[in-house]
Amino acid sequence: MKDRRHVGRGTWLGLAVALVWALASPAMAEVKIGVVDMQRALNECNAGKKAKDQVRAKFEKAQNELKAQREALDRQREAYDKKALVLKEDERRNLEKDLEAKSLDFKRKYEDYQRDLKRTDAELTSGIVEQLYGIVGQLAKEKGYTVVMESSAGGLVYADPSVDVTDEVIKRHNAR
Repeated sequence: MKDRRHVGRGTWLGLAVALVWALASPAMAEVKIGVVDMQRALNECNAGKKAKDQVRAKFEKAQNELKAQREALDRQREAYDKKALVLKEDERRNLEKDLEAKSLDFKRKYEDYQRDLKRTDAELTSGIVEQLYGIVGQLAKEKGYTVVMESSAGGLVYADPSVDVTDEVIKRHNAR
């Protein structure tokens, strides 16, 4: 009984593939496919470069603040390590608690900066990405493309460079 169901599924699957192939074959001659690397378009268009520069500047500022805080924390830890043996028990515990609190504060600040940078990047680039998709749609209609596939998404194994419209998308976005 199990074998019959398996054969039935295989038969139906074979028929479905054959039917799709039969129906698609005449239309295949009319299909025009293009490829676009949206990540490259975002990184290379003028607005994308400007957005990336803003994110980079914000990242460097956050990195400098975190570095200064980390260095201060390291200095405190070194000072504590040097005098921990001569401190009274309650003084040592208070300094340990202080160091632990500052370490947690550093970790939270680091995580906050990461979230903030991701949010800033998304805010600055989402509008640009929408514009790029609009340009791709317009270009596809003008040039008669049936399908335009995204090459940086990972699903595309090979595409002839002649069908890549990324440079044209960047050029049109910069012209706006």
